[in-house]
This record gives sequence, C-alpha cells and structure tokens, in this order.
Amino acid sequence: MKQIRSYWRRAEEGVLAFTLVGLAFLAFMEVVSRYLFNHSFTWFEELSRYTGVFITFLGASLGVKYGTHFSMDLFMSKAGPRIAHLMQIIVSLLSSGIFLTISYFGFVHVLKLKSFGVHSAALQIPMYIPYLPIAVFSFTLALRYILLGIRQAADLKGASTGIKVSGEGP
Repeated sequence: MKQIRSYWRRAEEGVLAFTLVGLAFLAFMEVVSRYLFNHSFTWFEELSRYTGVFITFLGASLGVKYGTHFSMDLFMSKAGPRIAHLMQIIVSLLSSGIFLTISYFGFVHVLKLKSFGVHSAALQIPMYIPYLPIAVFSFTLALRYILLGIRQAADLKGASTGIKVSGEGP
C-alpha cells in the first residue's frame, strides 16, 4: 500500500511539474512567434486557459495534502489547544462539504456538456474535457479534507490521552 501511495504522489507531482513546464514553454514559443514572426496561434489562448484550470485544481489538491494553503489563524492562536483542534476539524469538514458540492455540480455539468456534444472554438475538443478536472480534483480535495479532519480528530483524541497519533499526509 505504501508503494502505491508513493507512486501516486510521484505521478501527481510529475504531472503538475510537466504541465507547468509545458505551459511555460508554449507561452515562450507564442511570444517568440508573435514578436519575431508577427504570427499568433489561435489555439494557444484556449489551451492555456484550460491548462490553467487543470494546474489550479491539481495544485490545490496537493496543497491540502501537504498543508501548504495559507490560513488566518488569529482565532486558533488565541484559543486553547483543544478549541483550536476542534476548529480545525470543523473547517476541514466544512471544506470537504464545499468541495463535494463543487464536485457534484461539476460532474453534472460535464455530463450535460457531453450530452450536448459541444466543442471548443479553436481546439475543437469536446467541452466536457476542460471541465472534467474541476469535478475530479474537487472530489480529491474533498477526500483529502475528510482525511485531514479524521487525522485532526485522532490528534485531538490523542492529545486528551497524551498519545500523538498523526502520521503521514493523506
């Protein structure tokens, strides 16, 4: 199981890195093409917009996994450790609910677009494909927030008994 998790982690990070590098390379080529040859590719703006959505949601999911999202912790720093833990659990579960809702409506939207048979203007790809990462990565965000909430609840239980429970990220 640990080997599968390691492979999945490397795959997620590799896809994100490869996509970022690919987008940067294409942007560089677009700038060179536009200013040196006075020619602009019509498909680049569309591709970069869809890739930006993909990168954003995949990166957000990884941000939850590694705990790198920014937060305002004024209330948590002023509250006691037990109250702060409870607030973290509540925030994790609320965030999970929000992303489950986004994922649900994202999948509904993807299915509608697929049934309509709409294609993008420049790339001529089915429009459900660019919207699919929103639904999929919102679901992974929800799962990671649920796992975070469970881990925080275990830490809270361990804190009351004096046992440290937390381990590796979700």
